[in-house]
Amino acid sequence: MINLEIKKEVVRIAKKADQMELCRHKSGNFSMIDRREGLVYITPSGISREDLTPEKIIVVDLDGNIVDGNLHPSIETAMHITAYKIRPEAGGVAHTHSRYSTIFACMGKEILPVSAEAVLYGGKPVKVAEFAPPGSKELAQSIKEPMRDSDVCLLKYHGVIAAGEDLEKALIKLIYVEEVAFLYYHMLALDHKDFMPQEIFENMING
Repeated sequence: MINLEIKKEVVRIAKKADQMELCRHKSGNFSMIDRREGLVYITPSGISREDLTPEKIIVVDLDGNIVDGNLHPSIETAMHITAYKIRPEAGGVAHTHSRYSTIFACMGKEILPVSAEAVLYGGKPVKVAEFAPPGSKELAQSIKEPMRDSDVCLLKYHGVIAAGEDLEKALIKLIYVEEVAFLYYHMLALDHKDFMPQEIFENMING
């Protein structure tokens, strides 16, 4: 059964990300999974946020076959499905092109956890997936290794992706990745290399 409330939530979070300038116009993509039904609700390809409505959210099965909707699903659908398989506790996946995160993605450089806020996405360096063309099967495969032990990773020359317990929590992780990327970028610009020790994060996470 198709769940209208899930469609509404995908629209809400997609528009929220746009309003926060984590992605613009038609960039980025967002999804939620109904694990009981084996269905993924994902934003369509080529539709701007201001034109996005619940009726335009596409529903696919875990093989990427369209179950509901008249538009093309996001070209990154396979990547979202892969993320759900890697992170079995995830209920939502968000992919954006936020500026500072994407700077590091374009450099192929991990984002180090330089402030306490990094604990909100695991307190680990944000790894970089090997480059693969957007929308390709290779891109979907590229996130397997960096997301095996993390809910977030950078997509080389492309952007950033996060999985969360629900879609809002996935977005929150991207917000904090972007904040830490901003801080890390400016610390590097100031040639400051005395970063927060990893043991501090481990103590914070383990209580």
